[in-house]
Amino acid sequence: MAMVRITTIAGAAVVAAGLAAAAVQTQAQGQLSALRTGEVRQGAEAVRVDDYLTRLVPHGFSGAVLIASVPRGGNWATEGKVVLKKAYGLANRETGLPYTVDMVSCIGSVTKQFTGAAIMKLEMAGKLNTADPISKYLPGVPEDKAGITIHHLLTHTAGFSGDLGGMDEEPIERDALVARVLASPLVAKPGERFEYSNEGFALAGAIVERVSGQGYEAFLREHLFLPADMADTGYQAPAWPLTRLPMGYRADGQAWGRTYKNGWLPDGPGWYLRANGGIHATLDDLYRWHLALESSKVLSADARTKYLTGHTPAGGGERYAYGWGVQTSRRGGTVITHNGGNGFFFTDFRRYVDEGVVIIAMSNQPVIPATQLAPRQLEALYFNDAPVVMPPAAVEVPKAQRAALAGTYTTEAGARFVVRATETALDVEADDPALFGAVGALTPAGGRFADFEKRTLPLIEAAAKGDFRPIYEAFKFEDGRPFTTVEANQSRFWREWRTQFGEYQRVELLGTAIVQGDPAVTIRLRFERGGPVLQYIWGPRRLAGFRAVPTAPVALTAESAAEWVFYSYRQPQLTRVRFGEGGTLVVAGVTAKRVSPKASSVPGRSTRPSAR
Repeated sequence: MAMVRITTIAGAAVVAAGLAAAAVQTQAQGQLSALRTGEVRQGAEAVRVDDYLTRLVPHGFSGAVLIASVPRGGNWATEGKVVLKKAYGLANRETGLPYTVDMVSCIGSVTKQFTGAAIMKLEMAGKLNTADPISKYLPGVPEDKAGITIHHLLTHTAGFSGDLGGMDEEPIERDALVARVLASPLVAKPGERFEYSNEGFALAGAIVERVSGQGYEAFLREHLFLPADMADTGYQAPAWPLTRLPMGYRADGQAWGRTYKNGWLPDGPGWYLRANGGIHATLDDLYRWHLALESSKVLSADARTKYLTGHTPAGGGERYAYGWGVQTSRRGGTVITHNGGNGFFFTDFRRYVDEGVVIIAMSNQPVIPATQLAPRQLEALYFNDAPVVMPPAAVEVPKAQRAALAGTYTTEAGARFVVRATETALDVEADDPALFGAVGALTPAGGRFADFEKRTLPLIEAAAKGDFRPIYEAFKFEDGRPFTTVEANQSRFWREWRTQFGEYQRVELLGTAIVQGDPAVTIRLRFERGGPVLQYIWGPRRLAGFRAVPTAPVALTAESAAEWVFYSYRQPQLTRVRFGEGGTLVVAGVTAKRVSPKASSVPGRSTRPSAR
């Protein structure tokens, strides 16, 4: 079909865009300028959030947060107020560059809402309809995909697999990606069910290009971003200096790099990422986008209604709109939201439309990702409607006092704690990895993962008797692995445990954790002298793996010279450690006595969890 470059809508789009940009710029700048430095806070709600985030920095958080509000039923253009806009931690640990509120971060799948808005803009211009089949705009659509509509793409109901195997960094061209996706088998009939698909949104982005005659980023910049005064948003058109783009970090604290121009084509990312992720933006620009959606500056009222309506169930009580999820808050109001992340950069954009609040959070590390922080702690702190465990407020303990606490402590039952003084604090290592949360947050046994737990316990009981056939069958190996290989490996594990811990006594079910999205049934094997903690990880159809949870030192934070606390963002509570007279240590109600005061100090070791 012919490609039409949109330069006018109803004969006056350019003039209208200019007026819209000026109007939105006036309202946005009035709300944002007073908080440019990120130091001004308004209200007890913002103080609670700021106090929490400030305490969180030593435990690994780095990023930025913006919260704005308007009186219930108020007008965002005239009554909206930014109540908190502040950055925390470092954007570049190697150079010591602080994270600032003007940093430009990769927003991941928040990109999808811009693809949805671009489609709505084209529909407003009469260039397409979301009910149109994609075959009207894309060549080579096979028969099994002839029923897929643009609406299906925007609601993840086209029937594509949730993972077609492409990498964000692959510099694949648009038409090659389209052909590859169209050649892939469907996992459901179009419209049958929700199946989150990045590639489906890439196809929608390809339609934007083919219908408009413009590049994807160019169309968004002209018709969405600049009218909303979002000059800092895009893939590369804003041409930011690298000092405004934070580095991304791995969970172990090592630098990963930037999404920006990582394997990109000359005009932006490859099409495994384009139109579904990878756009960069600032806090201010995302807030300006929120303001634009509170008016008709970019989309008409009818287009916004269609764009923001939850069209299809997406699981967990959410319904999916065109690049947004529509949820109900704990307080009964509507939340229109979407997050994004690639394992290193995370963004959450949450619009509490009935309560007149918007929360936008960004982070550049996975230890405390914005995608968990915003819906859990930030929402609870701002609305004050759910408990939040506050990180400890640290005090400094002199080096000599810390060194005096170092040593090896044992309980009457033989459990061991090794305490070491670091340059700034204390590390403690316990025989029991469950004690300080190495197993992760656990759902209590018998809860929503009870079926997985019932499947796991018989495997262990059989293995304890030397029967490894049940665990072999639970794995359902697809590589033809023989039973004898599994039998040999499992036999070796049990021999080593019996050599180290004595005769086997029983298995204790601790609960179930989540490991990379899968339920991990967590148990402790009890032998005569303790035993390992194991996690059996279940995939959708089979046992995916098992692991012994290793013991590792954890960092303690001092609340006084004698009172220390272990805090992990992913744990639901604090673990307190008290040192008493006569060389005792008390943790979780268990008392241990120092048997050796000569545990070595560890100068130079970082105690920050994000570096582990």
